[in-house]
Amino acid sequence: MDAPRQTQTGSTQAGQSATAAMPLVSVIMPAYNTARYIGDAIDSVLSQDYPNKELIVIDDGSTDGTLEIVRDYGPAITLLTQKNQGSAVARNAGLAAARGEYLAFLDSDDIWLPGKLSVQVAHMEKYPDIGMSYSRWQVWKPDRDGQFSTPGAPNQVNSAPTASPGIVEEGSGWLYNRLLFTSLLHTITVIARRDLIETVGAFDTSLKRGQDYDYWLRASRVTEIQQLDLVLALYRLHGDGCAKKWPYVNYEKVVVENALARWGLEGPNGELTTEADMQRRLADTCFSFGYHHYWEGSPRLALKAFTQSLGYRPGHLPAWRYLVMSLIKSTIKPSGPGSTAAGQP
Repeated sequence: MDAPRQTQTGSTQAGQSATAAMPLVSVIMPAYNTARYIGDAIDSVLSQDYPNKELIVIDDGSTDGTLEIVRDYGPAITLLTQKNQGSAVARNAGLAAARGEYLAFLDSDDIWLPGKLSVQVAHMEKYPDIGMSYSRWQVWKPDRDGQFSTPGAPNQVNSAPTASPGIVEEGSGWLYNRLLFTSLLHTITVIARRDLIETVGAFDTSLKRGQDYDYWLRASRVTEIQQLDLVLALYRLHGDGCAKKWPYVNYEKVVVENALARWGLEGPNGELTTEADMQRRLADTCFSFGYHHYWEGSPRLALKAFTQSLGYRPGHLPAWRYLVMSLIKSTIKPSGPGSTAAGQP
């Protein structure tokens, strides 16, 4: 793995005594070929009213002008560069370079809303036993012309929050058992204490997808996590990102099975997940994976997934139906990319 090269350094700290007394927040932003959007992402961080922050952008081998856009910001940003190795490697490089007492994450095609850092840091300072918090977020879709206009405010989207936010109870607490069923946290809303990051460690670079899901599961074994009842980030939904493309490996299943192998069905607070519920969860994950690959033209990969699903839940009739359809479809024509690249990300 090639070591990142730091090419520019800088800080947005004002240098005043009041600012120096506030905990430094390190914002980690991996970037790969997001020249169309990264300026918006960077501006949303630099314009935060919380003054004591550093923004670390890790360019993951971009070829579309992303790097030049970041360099134009000069010393306002710490820029690291590396050959294309994926977001987990990039985030780990950012973690290694970060100096803050708190660490936050933003992808280079999404944006933070005003007041995001101030609200979350104040909350973390108020509850010192909480190692990680996150917030609500809003999916940001383009209009008919393909442009991204700021959406209407579902919950103070367009203005800085002025009051201490409430807590989303169903998304807060000792989350391990709930996380076994869904990721819950969105990376672009997360802020964590340095000591928690040092305890949990680096992102798992063996996972081409789901590294964040894996990280939240690992963190949930160490600390309670709280969700703030405010929309503080916009998740841009566009056709350029890898999130819309299904991989050839069921990484969601891999992450859950890794957690079960390491910690089992019991949470750190003594909460127990039943074996029956977990079997259904794994069956549903395999079914969803197979369903998407069936309709994307990879029936052999789908066939394998439906077979796995039925191994967890033999009586699931839709899985049997799709298994037969996948079997027929795979014998009629070539399977597509899944037949030759099933082991690739």
